[in-house]
Amino acid sequence: MITDKALEIGLSGSAISLLVLYHLFHAWEVRARPEQTSFGRNSLARARWAAHIMRKGSDILAVQTLRNWTMGATLLASTAIVLALGILSFALSSDGVDQLNSIVHIAGVRSHALAVIKALLAVFIYLIGFVSFSLCIRFYNHAAFLLNLPPGEGEEPDPTAAIHAISRGAGAYNFGMRAYYVSIPLMLWLLGPIWFFLGAVVMIFLIYRLDHGSG
Repeated sequence: MITDKALEIGLSGSAISLLVLYHLFHAWEVRARPEQTSFGRNSLARARWAAHIMRKGSDILAVQTLRNWTMGATLLASTAIVLALGILSFALSSDGVDQLNSIVHIAGVRSHALAVIKALLAVFIYLIGFVSFSLCIRFYNHAAFLLNLPPGEGEEPDPTAAIHAISRGAGAYNFGMRAYYVSIPLMLWLLGPIWFFLGAVVMIFLIYRLDHGSG
């Protein structure tokens, strides 16, 4: 008969391995064959957009678009830090963790210390999301100036620096969104390793569709 400890180690280890291996595969795919990923195709579209904006001098369109991106990143950064602080408060409350373990925990090891570690790991993931979205805002602010930078006399507009800033901002935004995606199975981990494993499988399926569709 499978013990709770073996079930916890086996399912939790499998879930973590699936999440890590998929994201390593996706990172390789973005570098090796970006045209097959939504991030690679969107990066090309953003580069063409930036070049078009600087060539046409569409300052208002550039500012409005970057403002929308920045507002979205600001909302997600604020949400991430609020969630991190809320979960941290919950983890430091022994009553809350113990009640969760006794009421909704299904299989696996029922340990107060382990539940706190799981909650703190979720806090860490949300903090990564907060930092990523904060960096996204920083890069988009740089891009707003670079897109409106006038060329020298007799020179053509050079969008290289603006494209680089936008690409870094988009990369930070994408990384922050992945922190949100990964946090869902991690939160399910508090209910038991079975939910963690199922959540990881479902989330990888959804992320794969986003990474290779039009998302």
